[in-house]
Amino acid sequence: MEELLALSADLPRRRVEPGEVLVVDGEAVSALYVLIRGELRIEKHGVSIATVTEPGACVGEMSLLLGTVATANVIAVAPTEVAVLETARASLDADSGLAVSLARLLALRLHAMTTYLVDLKQQYADHEGGLGMVDVVLGTLMRNPGAGRELGSDRDPEPEY
Repeated sequence: MEELLALSADLPRRRVEPGEVLVVDGEAVSALYVLIRGELRIEKHGVSIATVTEPGACVGEMSLLLGTVATANVIAVAPTEVAVLETARASLDADSGLAVSLARLLALRLHAMTTYLVDLKQQYADHEGGLGMVDVVLGTLMRNPGAGRELGSDRDPEPEY
């Protein structure tokens, strides 16, 4: 994340107040935001996914890399300052340093999630019902991530587990 801080040293800054939405799920995102200080909450359908507090972390990168609208809301939890790269897409195409920095950041996130998912698979390997299918679902997603796939599920309000 030091790389992204260094790359954003000369970018304009934006102050985001607690409760203010920086990125709106489903809306176009043209900028990449690099956290300078503060705290941001990432949420999807009202469910908190992560809290971002480490300087150099960025938000808006998934939309930028996938060429899609925002995939989650990003909301300030505390007074926050971000560096704003307004021409993110053009910068990504022109600056391999930015692309490599984003790739490293995403690889770190993927590593953390993979470690967690392996733990889930081990915990529920012998479990009957939905939790016992963690292995099958994850295997399917890993073999066929498919662009444009609509991820999500309808939940049983009274699961058997």
